[in-house]
Amino acid sequence: YFKCQTGRQVICASHNTDLFSNKVLRPDCLYILSDHGITSAANATNRELREGHNLEKLYKAGEFDV
Repeated sequence: YFKCQTGRQVICASHNTDLFSNKVLRPDCLYILSDHGITSAANATNRELREGHNLEKLYKAGEFDV
């Protein structure tokens, strides 16, 4: 079934910060929802996010401006 379908996407909401991982999602595919709206993790910080960054640690430290 899925092999025949194209143009699909999955949207998942969670309060689990363990998902803030480059192993699970790229920073440009990770969005933060707040009272002010929705922002991609890549656009929510002045820092250039790299594969080696611990996104969960940055989020808990308040690095993302949300």
